[in-house]
Amino acid sequence: MTVASGVIKIDSHDPDMSRIREVASACREGKVVAFPTETVYGIGGKMSAPEIEKRLRKIKGRPDTKPFAYHIGDWEMLDVLKVKKTPLVCAMARQFWPGPVTFVIPDLAGQKIGIRFPRNRIAIALIQEIGEPLIATSANASGKPSPHTAHQVVEQLPGAFDQLIDGGKTELMLDSTVLDLTGEMPVILRKGAQGAEVEKAVEKIRSGKCPRKCILIVCTGNSCRSPMAEGWLRHEIEARGLSSEIEVISCGTNARDGLPCTPEAEFVLRNREIDISNFRGRRCRKGDLWGSDLILAMASQHAEDMEAMLSSVKSKTITLDVEDPIGMGLHVYEKTLLAIESKMQQHMKKILQLDQP
Repeated sequence: MTVASGVIKIDSHDPDMSRIREVASACREGKVVAFPTETVYGIGGKMSAPEIEKRLRKIKGRPDTKPFAYHIGDWEMLDVLKVKKTPLVCAMARQFWPGPVTFVIPDLAGQKIGIRFPRNRIAIALIQEIGEPLIATSANASGKPSPHTAHQVVEQLPGAFDQLIDGGKTELMLDSTVLDLTGEMPVILRKGAQGAEVEKAVEKIRSGKCPRKCILIVCTGNSCRSPMAEGWLRHEIEARGLSSEIEVISCGTNARDGLPCTPEAEFVLRNREIDISNFRGRRCRKGDLWGSDLILAMASQHAEDMEAMLSSVKSKTITLDVEDPIGMGLHVYEKTLLAIESKMQQHMKKILQLDQP
């Protein structure tokens, strides 16, 4: 229910989409809205709204020299912003988005832009309903603490917003960590939420562990074909001395996170002296698709399912047409592994290609 003029209360755990659409409609009309994220409350407007940055600067008392960040609600919005997909950007996006980390990223024109992909359900639903990225910032006056409640927004910025979503207290109650990904090495500009995890990831990259290419292998349950393919291809890449350059991961369009591969899959690879005993399955996520340079689909249905998730994957997907051995005997798994090996060898030149066209 509406609790005050311009303030709309929405349950962050079970957002009322009719209320979300009400606020999104106002935003599409060019209105300024304030909303919760998992870190702090933000305030902004759709990026195409006339003079939205000027209005936000006046509200915040913020100088022209300090830019605002774009807030996105889906991976496709990165294409709208014309982001340059460097290996560093892709690796960090797969690890930390959606989440409480703001990236400073180069765009295709060579400009630096700040992008935030919140995981808060209200924020994601709002931005998706608006249909384009928001230009937004924390909903506080410059120099004042970032707000963790709608009440604090009203106290700091009375009359500054057209509508405010009250989603309760924010989950993390910290500003986002800001990470600059425009250079060869990542630089932490501000340590905030999830800062320790970001520091570990940065240290790993500084030690030389940032592959130039990511290959994603996809089947249904991520328990038979894709684990075998992942294990075999990793072995091949390691044998060619390219394991630091090319990362191989797998997922399933209908997988359950954390489940091991089938004993048969593990056994046939052990016969090749390839150990996948520590493998754990993962369900495919849009971030996996967006951040991968090449996708190997085990069947045409997997390619179609991925395209339905993220339309831009079609141009980088190869369908191998390998039948599912689930429920069959070891002899079928042996034939499946041979089929995987044969199909991958046919595409090995593209798999090993490091300079993307």
